[in-house]
Amino acid sequence: MSRRALWLLGDARIAASPSPLLHDAVFGAGTYALHPAEDAARAFAAAEATCRGVNVTAPFKIAAAERYAAVLDDAARSCGAVNTVVYDDDGRATVAANTDVEGLLVAWRRAAFTVRGQSVAVVGAGGAARAVVVAAGLAGAAGVVVHARRSEAAVALATYARGLGVAARPVEPRGDADRAPLVIVAASDLVDVDGWLARALAPGGAVHDLRYGPRARPMRDAALRRGARFTDGATMLLGQAMVTAALFLGRPLVAAQQQEMTRAMADWLRQQADAR
Repeated sequence: MSRRALWLLGDARIAASPSPLLHDAVFGAGTYALHPAEDAARAFAAAEATCRGVNVTAPFKIAAAERYAAVLDDAARSCGAVNTVVYDDDGRATVAANTDVEGLLVAWRRAAFTVRGQSVAVVGAGGAARAVVVAAGLAGAAGVVVHARRSEAAVALATYARGLGVAARPVEPRGDADRAPLVIVAASDLVDVDGWLARALAPGGAVHDLRYGPRARPMRDAALRRGARFTDGATMLLGQAMVTAALFLGRPLVAAQQQEMTRAMADWLRQQADAR
């Protein structure tokens, strides 16, 4: 049986993702397809029957880690979440990886953000925030400060971070400000962005919003009003997509493939700006 299909698996929100364009730049148009789903078990069973790989988005990353626990890479094991699965010809998973961590590290290097020795504020406490905690630890952060809408979620993420050996403290919602020089926004539906930055961002700091395109503009504008440096999630998405594509191929990307993916990301961002 030929296993040429690659899926982007998640709920209906994946329809707005540029990931198919990025992967089409490497594998050819139509090889990488959106597969919105409501039930994780059925979706993974279908992928095992037909696909050579899936890229997993929320809300299925944790379910993927549980299903493919036997083949987790180090980042996926640390995060408890998987965003890339590769299957062999018999439908068995051979790789279950979390490339978000590497994408974060790439984004911070390219934005020239100083992480080592710094305190990092994480806004949000879901699956993406776990990847931020893992990446911050790998980058040598002094610790993380967790801001979340629910105090129990902030406490849970701080506890998780400490379990990885990363110093962490939760901030009580609507409590006193607890500011850091680098703020990572890992929440998908924030409102009152000025309020969050007022509580989380130290003067002269930097902001990385994991959202990209139009969804990141309110945070970008709020950060710039405060004189902060800003980057959105486009570089992270491109970085993790390159790692994912290499896993699907079974070898590193060549320079021409990296350039094609970079061009596809730039074209998508330009189209989003033109459509505004």
